[in-house]
Amino acid sequence: MDAEIMLEVKNVSKGFRLRENRADSFKSMLSQFFSSNKNDVQHFQALTNVSFNLHKGEALGIIGKNGAGKSTLLRILSGISEPDTGEINFYGKVVSILDIGAGFHPELTGRENIYLSASLYKFTRKKIEERFAEIVDFSGIGKFIDEPVKNYSSGMYLRLAFSVITCLDAEIYLIDEVVNVGDANFQMKCKAKIEELIAAGKTLLIASHNMNEISILCNRVILMEYGQVIETGGPDIIQKYMTIALPQFFNFKADEFFHIKDLSESPFDQSRLSINNYGIKDYIVNAEGISTNHPFAVFLDIELKERLNTELRLKFYDATGALIFTCTSWQDDGVRIEETGKYHLEFKIPANLFNTRFYSVELRIVNRDFQTLMFKADKFISLKMSDDNLIPGHIREVTLQGLIKPLIPVVITPY
Repeated sequence: MDAEIMLEVKNVSKGFRLRENRADSFKSMLSQFFSSNKNDVQHFQALTNVSFNLHKGEALGIIGKNGAGKSTLLRILSGISEPDTGEINFYGKVVSILDIGAGFHPELTGRENIYLSASLYKFTRKKIEERFAEIVDFSGIGKFIDEPVKNYSSGMYLRLAFSVITCLDAEIYLIDEVVNVGDANFQMKCKAKIEELIAAGKTLLIASHNMNEISILCNRVILMEYGQVIETGGPDIIQKYMTIALPQFFNFKADEFFHIKDLSESPFDQSRLSINNYGIKDYIVNAEGISTNHPFAVFLDIELKERLNTELRLKFYDATGALIFTCTSWQDDGVRIEETGKYHLEFKIPANLFNTRFYSVELRIVNRDFQTLMFKADKFISLKMSDDNLIPGHIREVTLQGLIKPLIPVVITPY
């Protein structure tokens, strides 16, 4: 049986009138007001026939480049603006975490603003009193709760506003780029609170540019472009978005699963060291990319032309720029690259390490004696990794979350 629908969005469209030449004085404003010249006005279509359903207990992510229509859509859903056409139906109490702090009065105390803000969402005074201590505790405002919020720092203000909205017992939460509230400690609390809401079966709609957070929090994703929904599906939609949104992966051709940078485009002093050959080897491909279920190797042939205490490092990043791990040629029991001569290096990448994602590899060559960087190549290799989904004796879900997806042995012993 299909899950209960909590939100219906049917053919929602929204446009705006934009003036090319804005008035920069009262005189020019009057001139424009009485002018019959309509050429100054342009129409911008922010949303066009957007339709989707949000189901009970679902965390739905909305992604897309700037100007795709994400924030316009959430502002319409939260009641801040009205659609030109279309229909929106909510089936449950909804709160929006968009312009957090909207509704706070600077002259009122934190305590008074809790009651004011919550009442705007039609929560009863009894319900607010039941949650009051939880809101204050979560915000960390403490003894400043009876101070006017105009005296709060911006961090205190935002923490209290976020706490009011997330600690109230709603059924649907609309969230737009606000998990990065306050300092690092409170940001962790924000993310943990959102995960708590998901675990409690609440329904969430989250718009964000942080692809890692979307992939971790959401079980379904909508990709928007130019005000339209162009694709809906699982977290794998994020990877498709990466190919059109992030410049570091524009160099992929349609039939490529990896791309190796031409290091001649990154010249350096070759009188001391040269890179003669490089690439990846021993890889296996499947229908969607390089198989994560099999090992492969990154190799380099270098020539040391004078005695140098040399270290090569490979730094693996995911498509959002998060550093995953670093490989190094400096091994305790390995061959040192110090004496002149030619060296063949192979960095052995184990099977069942990567997730179904895009990754990039940065190459660094370091002089260890002086800890100086001799050479650096960003996005030396770009990789599109894909899980076969089948290992003999094991079936693994492609949609397991995380930046990497190692196959961790587990011993289960009945007792």
